Amino acid sequence: MPSIAHLILGGIIGLCLYYVSDGKFTKKHVFILFLCNYLGPDVGWVLGIGHYTHSLTFWPLFAVILAYLYRYFTRFTFKTEGFKKFEIIDLEKPELRYLNTYFLVLASGIMHICLDGLINDVGAFIVIPQFPITEDDIIFTLEDLNLFGNEGFFQVNLIIAMHLGIVFIFGFVFVFTYFLKKETMFTGAIIILYILGFLIFFYLVGSISTSFHPDGGAIIFLTVFWITPLALCVLSTRKFKYYRNREQLKKKHYHNLQIVSTWLLTSGFLSLVYSILGFIFNEQILKRIFSNYKTQVSKYFTYNEVYILLLSVEIFLLIISLLNFLCAFGLIFKNQKIWKFTIFYHLIFLWTLIGLLVACALSENNVKEQFNKNKS
Repeated sequence: MPSIAHLILGGIIGLCLYYVSDGKFTKKHVFILFLCNYLGPDVGWVLGIGHYTHSLTFWPLFAVILAYLYRYFTRFTFKTEGFKKFEIIDLEKPELRYLNTYFLVLASGIMHICLDGLINDVGAFIVIPQFPITEDDIIFTLEDLNLFGNEGFFQVNLIIAMHLGIVFIFGFVFVFTYFLKKETMFTGAIIILYILGFLIFFYLVGSISTSFHPDGGAIIFLTVFWITPLALCVLSTRKFKYYRNREQLKKKHYHNLQIVSTWLLTSGFLSLVYSILGFIFNEQILKRIFSNYKTQVSKYFTYNEVYILLLSVEIFLLIISLLNFLCAFGLIFKNQKIWKFTIFYHLIFLWTLIGLLVACALSENNVKEQFNKNKS
């Protein structure tokens, strides 16, 4: 049974958002945040999949289903006169849109996972749950975050590294101030890219750039468990442009927009999680690969080559996540340029993927022979 701490967390944060937004974050929003933060991932225990719903990669998928249920409940309200009279009123249609409800449910579950990980598991969070084909859960702990990138990938002079770190700090003050002045999607994207740039810099240089503070791990923790839920709560109050013209859109097209936007946001979030997970667990992943498949892998790649390949995959996933977020918000805000980019981007990606699969299938033996020649 979930603890009362979840009710307090969801309820108090919901009330704060309600009063700060002058009711734009409505009482229906507050109630969903309150109830879903309490039940949320724990609904999975009733269905026998609770271990999966308490992971950062499976919860966004489970939230897709729960969002339909929570949205349906928003068609009801209740009227009370003291404790004696209690009446449920059917408003005939839900008050919240599906996408808004999904954002809220997703945020609630992440907050629930955060509290469970911090208190119940003493700072351990499940990223990918154990499946039949995997040996164990893939988790990260507060200790992992504390050690993330501390030593750095390159040896850099202490004075140079600290000066570059100071430049990043003052640079962020300037970028954030610029965002407050403009308040556009473009300036918001600049902030995200700036933070990602700093994370890469921190990972390469190490904690000497920030006076030996574990800023890299701190930013990852804040992004996953603080910034993301709060940003999702804000998005749950937005009236997106394609809703305003709903009457002019065909019903099928309208639902397709919902499905595609949800898919892009979910896949972008998962790609971001996998890329960050890769950066954190590079060494552990490499050790597992070489301990399980050393004979097969060492024929074609050295340890350093696999490391570079793994790093390339992580950077690729990071780029994919950013592109998917860009496409998703382009559809949501009905930006024509991003709509066109989304179509071309997916066409190119699809044909590239098909081409790679066909090429690999046709030339597998040739590639192996070529690698063997290079080794000899």
